Amino acid sequence: LASYWLVSTWHGHADRTDLNELREFNVRPLLLHHCVVQSNVGEFLDKAWMKGLSVVVELQPQLFLEPTTGCFVTGFDCYERIKVAYRQMLNASGIWSDGKYHPAVQALLLARDPVALAATLGGFGSHAALLGIVSAWDGVLGAEMDMGVARPVSLDITVLLPMALPSSTTAADACFRKKASQGGCAGSHSLRAMYVAAWQEPGFMRTLDLPDLTRRGFWPPDSTARMEEAVYVPHNDVFSSFLSRWVQMFPGSPSLDEIVTYLRQFQEFLPSEYAESGGKHKSLVELNNPWN
Repeated sequence: LASYWLVSTWHGHADRTDLNELREFNVRPLLLHHCVVQSNVGEFLDKAWMKGLSVVVELQPQLFLEPTTGCFVTGFDCYERIKVAYRQMLNASGIWSDGKYHPAVQALLLARDPVALAATLGGFGSHAALLGIVSAWDGVLGAEMDMGVARPVSLDITVLLPMALPSSTTAADACFRKKASQGGCAGSHSLRAMYVAAWQEPGFMRTLDLPDLTRRGFWPPDSTARMEEAVYVPHNDVFSSFLSRWVQMFPGSPSLDEIVTYLRQFQEFLPSEYAESGGKHKSLVELNNPWN
């Protein structure tokens, strides 16, 4: 159900001289090492913790892509699939006990480039992929609730997204210069698009005067044919969790200017009441090995 990545501080190389500047922007240069854990995950986490290392837990891609049962294959509503799988992980993997995550576990990686995964399934666009990820996040929250994980939750959540998504709008359009609360648009900015996808009140918070809107899941119910117009109504408060638990991972090796521009454009998009919490959204993953 999961794979594991050891995380250590990355000290750069001769061609990367901006690590100090990155840290000034609260960006942490990290190095991920893929680990094959055959049996006792708890023992592996204990050893990592004793050596001063942390761990990123990654959900297996098969949960999204397995024929007939993968939630991207069956319509992008990943809530039940991920909730059941993550509850099994919490029961058996050793990453959690007595209501708390193991202190070595730093983050949960929901998926690597779900936009590319969605494109392989009949050419679905980035909006479908992001709604699928929001529903998967909803499933994680549901499993945590069922298992009694203590609040506030120490585990960060992330998705490895490209910095830019296909979009009909660009940074030059007027809507891109507005905050989300003022009708601003995401454009090609992937983290803005993630914010837009997550921005839905959960069904239990919606007015009973509009019973259709209390429905959880994709809306309209049969959204596959017109996925770009769909929204996902969560069972849990995914939006608040996104604001408090999201950590940004940058794939590859973007330049300092690219990172700063990306983070600044996201901060400009946030409503004023959320902008002060934006420091949580900053983390650089610098890789010297392929994801495999």
